[in-house]
Amino acid sequence: MSGSEPMDLAGAVARYVRPGTSVYLGNFGAQLFCVGHEMVRQGLRDLDLVIASGGLLMDQLLGAGTLRSVTYGHCWSAVGPSPAWCFRRAAESGDTSVERHELSLGLLTAALTAGAWGVPFMPVPDLPGTGYVDEDWSNGRLAEVGSPFGASRVVAALSPDVAFVHVDLADAQGNGAVRGPLGEVLVAAQASSSVVLVAEEVVSTEQVRDAGITVPGVLTSAVVHHPGAVLPDGAIGRYPRDVEAFESYSRRSRTAEGFAQWLTDEVLHGQRPAAPDVTTVAR
Repeated sequence: MSGSEPMDLAGAVARYVRPGTSVYLGNFGAQLFCVGHEMVRQGLRDLDLVIASGGLLMDQLLGAGTLRSVTYGHCWSAVGPSPAWCFRRAAESGDTSVERHELSLGLLTAALTAGAWGVPFMPVPDLPGTGYVDEDWSNGRLAEVGSPFGASRVVAALSPDVAFVHVDLADAQGNGAVRGPLGEVLVAAQASSSVVLVAEEVVSTEQVRDAGITVPGVLTSAVVHHPGAVLPDGAIGRYPRDVEAFESYSRRSRTAEGFAQWLTDEVLHGQRPAAPDVTTVAR
C-alpha cells in the first residue's frame, strides 16, 4: 500500500466509531486510555467492546455508559487491593444492561483467530470444572459441535469493526512495532475491518523494520501519533505506570457518585495527561 492516513486521535475516533460499532481496544498489558476517554468525550454509546486486559479502562467505560456489550479477559485494578468498582457494582447488583462475555486469553485469541480466518468458530480445548463451562461466564460464546472427526468445544468468532492498536513505533506506511507482550494483538488486527495504530513515536520505515514489524502496513487504515497513549498506565521502555493515579481512581470510584465526579473532573473537563519526557528508546 502507498501509505496510511495520518490522523489525530479525535478525528480517528470520529471516523471509525459510531453507535453500534464493535471496537477492539488493545493491547494485552497496554490499556489505551486515550482512545477510551475520547470515545466518552464524543458521547458515544452502544459500543461492543473487545478487550483482553480490561483493567480500569473497561471499568471506566462501563461506568460512563459507553458500552452495549463487552468481551474481555479480566477487569481488575492492577494496583490492589481495591477492585474495579464499576464492574463490581454491576456484577453484584445483577445489572445486565451491558452484556458481559468473559473469556480466557486463550479463548479470546482463538475467537479473534476465527474472525481473521473468516470462519464462524474455532475449536478450543475443553475446560471442565471451570466457570467458563459450568457457569457460562462466556454468556453464550461457547458451544459444543459434532463432526465426523469427533465433538469439540468451540468459541464463536470475533470480527471487530475497528481495532485500535498501541504500538511503540509506526511509519508513514502503517507498519507498527509493539514493544512488549504481543498477546492477541496481531490476530485482532487481522480480524478487524479497520486498524488504527496509536503510536508513541512515528519514525522511518527502516527504524520500524529494525525494531521488528508486528502489524504490517497492509492491515493499517490510519496512524495516530499520540505520545503517552496509555497513560496513566505504563509503556515498556517509555514511561512507568502512574500508581498514584490508579490509587486515586480506586478511592474516588468506590461509589457511583464518586465515579461520576471523577469522570467529570478527569475525562470530560480534565486535561490530557502530559506526554512523557522519554521519547526515544534503545533499538
